[in-house]
Amino acid sequence: MEQAAEHLFRQGLAATTEKRYDAVWRRYTAWCDGLQEVPLPVTEEKAIGYVVTLVCDGAQQGTIKQHLAGLRQAQIREGWPVPAWKDMARLAQIKKGAARVEAVEGRQALQRHPVKWAHMRALKVSWSLDGDKGAMLWAAACTCFFGCLRAGEALAPDDGKFDEKAHLGWEDVVLENARAPGWIRVRIKESKTDRLRKGATVTLRSTDQEICPVKAVLKHMAIRKAGKGPFFRMEGMTGLTRKVFVKEVKDALERQGMSGEGISGHSFRIGAATAAAQNGATPEELKALGRWKSREYQGYVRTADGGQAAAAELLMRVGKKERTDEPGCSGTV
Repeated sequence: MEQAAEHLFRQGLAATTEKRYDAVWRRYTAWCDGLQEVPLPVTEEKAIGYVVTLVCDGAQQGTIKQHLAGLRQAQIREGWPVPAWKDMARLAQIKKGAARVEAVEGRQALQRHPVKWAHMRALKVSWSLDGDKGAMLWAAACTCFFGCLRAGEALAPDDGKFDEKAHLGWEDVVLENARAPGWIRVRIKESKTDRLRKGATVTLRSTDQEICPVKAVLKHMAIRKAGKGPFFRMEGMTGLTRKVFVKEVKDALERQGMSGEGISGHSFRIGAATAAAQNGATPEELKALGRWKSREYQGYVRTADGGQAAAAELLMRVGKKERTDEPGCSGTV
């Protein structure tokens, strides 16, 4: 009886529509698996996280509408209440915002690709030839990736106006042990996830491998020397800005034969969240890693490939409190 009902249910759809919805279901369940979420029922929070992921991957309004229709059909098929997307006020507002950004700024403004482990290797090789400047850029990349940061959280503002009360300075980077540190604490004074401006601390742990944030930051500190001003700075004491950093990242990748398309100030944060999710991080661990208070972290997790496996293993050391004598991986302080 159940099989007959399933057959008749599917007969109610055109063959092309059924095929399209099956593809939607596969993509959605893969997304849920990466976040350790149960696919059904599709709550408003899940719908928002999935839609944000689609938008960040470059999906247009027609594709988003198709995916929501596919999720609606899946929920009906399994006997759950029909999701009323139009009654979900926050989801509706986000869809409207996505449509407006798409119309005004174009699709490229929405496409933010993750920095993957292969990107990190390429950056290290490229910048190893750039002396002190390369060491600074590499330290900035490691800080953003292993700290799950937006580039703007670690770098000077694009207008070049450094504010010691808001931006990362020398005094905001603290070593566990000056001779052989196992971790480095980085004080983030302002961020989009900290609307009350309470500040937060992220911990960069030593990986004891070729790509290690602690080694990278220590090398930069030895070159920069102690002193006031931006922690990451160019010649002439000018702070390294997000805009300049992103351009340097793209140029370095292209020198190694890799595309810099889609790389933005969020790409290191997206890459960190994706790698941690691939390695089995729980929703709570992902929230702690990126200092998220809600399920907005879902919009940063992409479908990961095998190239992220190495990064995932190392990032999980940041996401878990493995040593009782060290500070937590991150959190509001």
